[in-house]
Amino acid sequence: MTGQAIPPVNSHLLHLYIGIDASADPHMHIQLSSGAPDFIDAAVRELGVETGGMDTPISILPETGQPWRPRFDIKTLAQEERMLQSAAYILCAYLTGMRDCEVQAMQRGCLSIARSGDGVIMRHRVRSVAYKGKSGQGEPAEWVTIEPVAQAIDVLERLSLRAASARGLTTLWPVLAAKSVCKDHLSAEIVRQLNRYRDHLNDLFRTAVNPAVPDGPEGTPWRITTRQFRRTIAWHIANRPFGTIAGMIQYKHASVATFEGYAGSSASGFRAEVENQRALGQLDDVLTYFDDRQTGSTLSEPAAPRISKALDTAAAELAPLPAMIADRARLRTMLASLARTLHVGVLADCFFDPGTAMCLKQATSIDSKMPLTALCQPTRCPNACITARHRPAWTRIADDTRSLLKEKRLSQIQREVLRGELGRIQAVLGESTNDQIHYSSCVA
Repeated sequence: MTGQAIPPVNSHLLHLYIGIDASADPHMHIQLSSGAPDFIDAAVRELGVETGGMDTPISILPETGQPWRPRFDIKTLAQEERMLQSAAYILCAYLTGMRDCEVQAMQRGCLSIARSGDGVIMRHRVRSVAYKGKSGQGEPAEWVTIEPVAQAIDVLERLSLRAASARGLTTLWPVLAAKSVCKDHLSAEIVRQLNRYRDHLNDLFRTAVNPAVPDGPEGTPWRITTRQFRRTIAWHIANRPFGTIAGMIQYKHASVATFEGYAGSSASGFRAEVENQRALGQLDDVLTYFDDRQTGSTLSEPAAPRISKALDTAAAELAPLPAMIADRARLRTMLASLARTLHVGVLADCFFDPGTAMCLKQATSIDSKMPLTALCQPTRCPNACITARHRPAWTRIADDTRSLLKEKRLSQIQREVLRGELGRIQAVLGESTNDQIHYSSCVA
């Protein structure tokens, strides 16, 4: 509106009341018609003034003992709704392994919960559309997921209801602004919204030293994209010891079935994503072996000739000069075959060869493509690699074994078994020094 400008103090209060900081956003400044300032002055004299906004109680942030944000008003409420939508998107995209198009295909009512006879929740399932390859044609699919995603979907159901219903939609991802000029679906706008969410968190929770969301490698705010969530969870699954078990621990899944339900049984191809990240992780681990070898670490025991030859052949061909780093791209190519056999473990790394793997010899049903971690014998198997990196775990086992040997109620047979195990553990600890890598196939 145009007309006579109102007094600065009243103008500032009025702007705050409607959720505008005119000093920060000058283009949002409003003008009132003639006569309006007189009415405002009369109201101020009669009613007094206070900071505008809603009287909604603001929860206390435990870390600071202060409200987690200033008071809500119409503008900030709309902003927080968009930020809540962004947070729900992150949970859904990260903890399901779904692509952006699959997440945004979720509709109201997509969540189902299968219960056992006694009413205990057994599975959270999300129905959506899976897209494979470059084809634009999707197919219905289900993802087994976990409770945080179910909670996010419940929030989205309520958050999206008004905006979606006003447009006759059932999507969980409408544009929340109820403006005729806005598009219906969030679609590509989610990227900008996610990065606004990053800035929003930094504004509210950053410290004098660190932002709430860590900066990128160049010291600038990290740019969030939708692909990062799927790739990040694939990396965590693939690059922890023996993926599936690590996934249950990392994400506190109730069973292997739950984990594998979203780690690859759907038609979205997430299993391939995990395997791709696993291959990259295996290469990185083999490069660590190469670097250790170049700095003087020695190898011993039955696997040593094979591993040493592969590492030394690569070094001879690349012939890096002292204080120079070998060509990493070529090195990755040369060591790719060795890397494919490497499976990182807690007590030992396994350079898996099904022909000599002791775990397969003890199995009743054999899958010769992967080691059987439950049957691993790291001090006996010729595929096992025990390094200094594994030492803390072996030290803990040795301490636990010594504690058990102090138990007076042990039978003589139990005591002899424990002493034998302690001897093997002590042999490992004696061999795994900081300057040597050992490949052990000790026989009891």
